[in-house]
Amino acid sequence: MRRSLILGVVAGLVALSASGAAAAARAQKLTVTLTEYRFTPRTVTVQAGVPVELTLVNRGSMEHEFMVYTAPKSTPDDWDEYVMDNTYFKDMGEVEVVFPNQGAVAATRMFEVEVEKGKTATVLFTPTRKGTFEVGCHVEGHYEAGMKATLIVK
Repeated sequence: MRRSLILGVVAGLVALSASGAAAAARAQKLTVTLTEYRFTPRTVTVQAGVPVELTLVNRGSMEHEFMVYTAPKSTPDDWDEYVMDNTYFKDMGEVEVVFPNQGAVAATRMFEVEVEKGKTATVLFTPTRKGTFEVGCHVEGHYEAGMKATLIVK
């Protein structure tokens, strides 16, 4: 009896370990390239409830921003204010942004990631809200020049 109990506990621990590894392996790993004045790809689709590891690579010659928000019905007077109020990353738990060789930040309400030219940033989050959301760079003139994309959460 004692031996079967020990084997049962060991089997349970192995099963837990395997399911944890499977969950980690399920993470959605995506890369978005930022250039003048474009996000590539223009549409990114992810599954709600599954962790996302989104790497932003700035191959442009200047700094770019990455913002995700509910698309406005008309052009806001102040984009930063609009995005702060309507960011996708609101009330969804912790969002972490890792800047290789520079550090990391974490917050429960993030509205923008600034990526310097030639640098990368990785945004780690678990999407909770389903729908179609706009992605934009609101450095002066970038959005107007076409630097926008779409995030679809299924």
